[in-house]
Amino acid sequence: MTTKQFWFNLPVKDVAKATEFYRALRFRESEMHPSNNHMARFFIGEQKVGMMLFPDATFEEYTSHKVTDTNLSSEVLLNIDAQSREEVHDYAEVAKKAGGTVYLEPQLLQGWMYTCGFSDLDGHRWNVLYMDMENMPKRN
Repeated sequence: MTTKQFWFNLPVKDVAKATEFYRALRFRESEMHPSNNHMARFFIGEQKVGMMLFPDATFEEYTSHKVTDTNLSSEVLLNIDAQSREEVHDYAEVAKKAGGTVYLEPQLLQGWMYTCGFSDLDGHRWNVLYMDMENMPKRN
């Protein structure tokens, strides 16, 4: 088998509002799948990982499962590779201004990783991480 593309699907309460949130984060919308009330598609990063947004009911139909209550639990942590500490701060600020919630303020972890965490409008959790590889602990 050869995987040519990878994408993931997220359930959202309001596709239009979620679309505006991800536009604010500067995710690239797909021209092939224009956003509407039934779905939206974005590309993330240089590898063009696809993200599809579907209303909760459509997502439940596809998965044959109820949508996770993001007020109580998380099913996945989505990660963004930042290129600098400043970019980590930028993501936190843009997410806040767009209506998201920063659950982890920008901070240094383990002396070499700079990170923040935010939730989108539907409670999906995102981690933004800048890794200073020169200060990464060496393994024996």
